[in-house]
Amino acid sequence: MMKEPGKTASIHRFSARAVIPYLFVAPFMLMFLVFGLVPLVMSVVISFTKWDYASPMEWYGLGNYKLIFGLIGSGKVASDFWNGVLHTLLFVAVETPLLIVIPMIVALLISKCKAVRKLSMGFFYFPSILSITTVCILWNFLLDTNAGVINHYLGIEIPWITQMPYAWISIFVLSAWWGIGGNMILYIAGIANVPPEILEAAELDGAGAFRKFFSVTLPCMRRTLFYTLIMTTIGSFNMLGQAQVLTAGGPNFGTTTAMMVIYNTAFGGTNNFGRACAMAIVFGVLMSLFTVLSFKLQVSDEEEM
Repeated sequence: MMKEPGKTASIHRFSARAVIPYLFVAPFMLMFLVFGLVPLVMSVVISFTKWDYASPMEWYGLGNYKLIFGLIGSGKVASDFWNGVLHTLLFVAVETPLLIVIPMIVALLISKCKAVRKLSMGFFYFPSILSITTVCILWNFLLDTNAGVINHYLGIEIPWITQMPYAWISIFVLSAWWGIGGNMILYIAGIANVPPEILEAAELDGAGAFRKFFSVTLPCMRRTLFYTLIMTTIGSFNMLGQAQVLTAGGPNFGTTTAMMVIYNTAFGGTNNFGRACAMAIVFGVLMSLFTVLSFKLQVSDEEEM
């Protein structure tokens, strides 16, 4: 039985229409498979081995995980790793609110001062385009105890980098200065998208500036706030450069984060890639738990509204 020409052409058009969207997605999926999924699977496999790059892999089973949780060995591996996790949690607990609140304040000020908006946005966004190494070198020049600009012009001798709690204070201030720009841009866009009629209605009802912000602006920016909270927290969990370049993990390993422990285990002389992969898996699970919890809270909040 012969197929009708019109029907055959429509089938070809339908097939092409169905394939085209996958062609657009294909480059991203290829990049994700090569640089995302495959390394993740390899890391999981390697975490069950002993491997120092030079020697063949040796199957170690759950040995690396037992070391991390202190079930075998002297406990030094577990102590170093979990101390790094605690330092990371300290950084997350302090830095995440700073990178949510400060960019919001800056975005509100810029939104009110339209005449200098572009200049102000460029001024606050500029640090975000610098590499963390560049930022740390710059701040080391500012904070050095003996030759630093800050101590020299203020006439003080505060050991900003070499003593506690100044080392952490320096890291917090540096990270806030470096990270303001990205969230600020998102908040400015979110503020611009708040319906003006709602703000006018609130003003007619007698709402002041604070009332309009907390009752109108913030609820309208709920999704933007949620996005910045998740991304900022994940970025804070992955803090490495600030502590490694500015303070070198000191003083007395007091600013050594989990990412530094993982990096040093893999490349810092220990060269135990299997153990480093196991640490990365455990740390990744902790980050995933936070992300899932945040999404649950967001969904429940939207259902209530």
